[in-house]
Amino acid sequence: MSAPTVHRTFCRICIAACGLLVATDGDQVLDVKGDPDHPLSAGYTCSKGRALPSSHHDRRRLQHCLVRRDGVLTPAPWRACLDDVAHVLADVVAEHGTDAVGFFLGGGGYQDTAAYWAAKRLQTRLGTTQRYSDMTIDSAAKTLVTELMAGTPSLVPHVSSDVELLLLVGTNPVVSHGQTTTYTDPVERLRAARRRGAVWVLDPRVTESSRLADRHLPLRAGTDHAVLAFLVREQFRRGIDRELLSARAQNADALEAAVAPFDRDRVATVTGVAPDALDDLADAVRRTGRLAIVTGTGVTMSAGGNAVEWLAWALMVLTGSFDHPAGMWFNPGYFAQLDQRDRLPASAPPAPGPPSRPDIPRLLGEWPAALLADEIEAGRLRVLVVLGGNVVTALPDTGRLLAALDRLDALVVLETMHTETVDVATHVVACPDQLERSDLPTLDLFSSAVSTQYTAPVVPCPAGLVSMWRTVAEIGRTLGADLFGDGSDLDEMADDQVLARIARGRDFDGLRAAEAPVVARAEVHGWAEARLPHGRWDLAPAPLVAQFAALVSAAEGAPALVVTPRRQPRHMNGQHFRDGDEPTALLHPADAAESDVSDGDLVDIVSEAGVLRVRAVVTDTIARGAVSVPHGWGNTNVNRLMSARELDSLTGMPRLSGTPVTLRPCEGT
Repeated sequence: MSAPTVHRTFCRICIAACGLLVATDGDQVLDVKGDPDHPLSAGYTCSKGRALPSSHHDRRRLQHCLVRRDGVLTPAPWRACLDDVAHVLADVVAEHGTDAVGFFLGGGGYQDTAAYWAAKRLQTRLGTTQRYSDMTIDSAAKTLVTELMAGTPSLVPHVSSDVELLLLVGTNPVVSHGQTTTYTDPVERLRAARRRGAVWVLDPRVTESSRLADRHLPLRAGTDHAVLAFLVREQFRRGIDRELLSARAQNADALEAAVAPFDRDRVATVTGVAPDALDDLADAVRRTGRLAIVTGTGVTMSAGGNAVEWLAWALMVLTGSFDHPAGMWFNPGYFAQLDQRDRLPASAPPAPGPPSRPDIPRLLGEWPAALLADEIEAGRLRVLVVLGGNVVTALPDTGRLLAALDRLDALVVLETMHTETVDVATHVVACPDQLERSDLPTLDLFSSAVSTQYTAPVVPCPAGLVSMWRTVAEIGRTLGADLFGDGSDLDEMADDQVLARIARGRDFDGLRAAEAPVVARAEVHGWAEARLPHGRWDLAPAPLVAQFAALVSAAEGAPALVVTPRRQPRHMNGQHFRDGDEPTALLHPADAAESDVSDGDLVDIVSEAGVLRVRAVVTDTIARGAVSVPHGWGNTNVNRLMSARELDSLTGMPRLSGTPVTLRPCEGT
């Protein structure tokens, strides 16, 4: 074997985009390490990043396109596969119009910048309303609250480098790298925050992140909103400069009234957190003055997701923590340069949802992904194009969803790996993985610095694989939509030519020539609040206040046992990066005893929607009342327990956390 060649690149498993050094021998990927010279990740990479060689050479990698013939997926050349798709599209559009063609953008599509750009552009040019993504599966609360409180969807908060009090709510950044709020090297970030001040964690489970924190409050699942309401109430109770606040925000009185019932004793009763611990947290907020709050899927996928996000933002506005070095800063974007505008782009007026649920408005132009089955069953959605997403393991009501997908005229899946959604597709387009393509980070507002970086392919792209953007462009051409608007010859276009367009005229040649990421500025403070579309924050948007009141009322009859999600170190969004993680149900010993379940037993978790059989792990690292099951597994698909009927009225989000369940031990285990 020749001496390995080491390539500098960056990881696109998640939005953290950690720097990597990849050792190769020809087309073989031998080893992956963190790049110690990377200015953001400084040598860190997680277990999923280090497992890229095994995932790149995994037996499930797609090597060629597939077309379903006589019920069987059969290998086919790319052109033959796309010609077949074109015939189906022609018939569907002729009879039903372009609105019968829908798109679902998953994590694999988001992390392929050229594909993401192409999909967004094609959807706009076609004018189809059938637009879906995983945003409405796990993070819609963040977009909703940003739009309602700031009047714009363009603000993404990040933890400032000088923060002295960090509160993590239902998130485990050591494993997940954060959700929209990006954490490069989360272990060192948490340790640094502790050196400056303190890190607190609200989570029913003892997580990898809580083990690095100063204080962990293991509250009852689904009660996070009560703790945040208490903290907001304490700000008003202990005194606020009303005149200064009114210059920056409106509806303070409505916020104060909404949180008034959440005194310490009531919150202690609701959450199971000791009253002294609540006082300690409130004192820490008051003493420190400013703080950063980071939320994750543990709350955003629950019925209280909107409330938690709202109250977290409200607390940071009240304490002057937004746009400040000791709180959270907003990335204006290396390419977007939002801080150079007079005003941030305002949120679009609410538009009605799909005919199946017109009462749920669109969010960023999308319909709720949980309504895919409804639209298919009604005959309005006839062709679905899935870009890098595993909808079978991502969406609720698995059985109903599978039946609906089977009714489509075509299910076209663009993927790198054989997934549960590939299993039921009519057409599968095999795409290059992240080591086989050039790239830029997709969404620069999500970066932990005002920065960008370019990578060339690390290994050659095999002949049978075609860039995801090219397939999207070809579908557009079939439908009469010129993706580039200038008659460009798609057959002559290279990946870098597409990336150059995305770079918006910035020095793309300079980016390609740079040996390291280009960091324009580390953090930018004091720009966002002055550019709010309506001039001030809205502390109590009416839809959030009304929904909060309903949530509080419903919480009085909270179920004894609910399912909660968790992240795993070697597993993410339906992709298994290394052996070692298994889907198990974590149970508190008291809950296990009440259901006659022992550690290691197979147990049926039963909800109104379905039954899931899984191995139980009995542990005191999880609070009573919670059953923690990871999402994204095929054989142990937790979405069989979830209903697509019970959706959030403001976002269309399904309740993928907090579903009431009972336990039933399996005989013979």
